[in-house]
Amino acid sequence: MLSNNRTGDILQKYCLWFLLVVLLTIPLPGRGQVNKEEDQVKKVVVDAFQAIADLDLPKLRAYCQTDFSLLEDGQVWTIDTLENRLKPNQGSGMKRVNTIDFIKVTVKGPVAWVSYHNTADISRAGKQRQVRWLESAVLEKTNAEWKLALLHSTVLNLKK
Repeated sequence: MLSNNRTGDILQKYCLWFLLVVLLTIPLPGRGQVNKEEDQVKKVVVDAFQAIADLDLPKLRAYCQTDFSLLEDGQVWTIDTLENRLKPNQGSGMKRVNTIDFIKVTVKGPVAWVSYHNTADISRAGKQRQVRWLESAVLEKTNAEWKLALLHSTVLNLKK
């Protein structure tokens, strides 16, 4: 027969293990919200590049803050600059398929920043090419919507 001390020790250990298991299985408050915000941020990035592929300039503008900046090939572009660069492709039969592989997404209140690899497979006039970038973006949440504020794009040289 076990002594009362020994029985108490065993019961205490089981209770501690049970409590630990319960605590580890309870979802942390707010963690689901962070994942939801991260998913929304990713969706804006993906959808903005889909708008570029579709040459849907009003939709692209809707994903950007009014003071949006793009750092592209050593130049600073506004949303107007980007639209002016895309307009000549309208009606050209150009097709673009983007693949975005996220590296990191960070959300801090109404600001988020992301880093990702962006690959565009482009075809026009029977010619195919692939362009790859390492990019980062800063998004701001305004009126419950995430919008691109800054995009920085570095072309990756495939020939090495």
